[in-house]
Amino acid sequence: METSSLDLKYLESDPRTKHPSACVYLKAGGSEDYGGIKASKLISAPCLNFIELDAEIRRLHAELDEIRARARKKFYRAYTTATSA
Repeated sequence: METSSLDLKYLESDPRTKHPSACVYLKAGGSEDYGGIKASKLISAPCLNFIELDAEIRRLHAELDEIRARARKKFYRAYTTATSA
């Protein structure tokens, strides 16, 4: 099973805006081109400053916290069901 990891891509001059930009992306053999890199999936919007990027990272963190909470409930429910049987 191939796993992915997250990374930051910072561009001194985004070709679309001619201003600096940054985004968070999945590092995996991908096909989407962003500033000369191949990213399997951009997972944040391109951000024009640190405040925007920080907001995107906080949003991603909140999504992961929600996923963790849902998984915890499912695993604990499965565990209690298995031990009571």
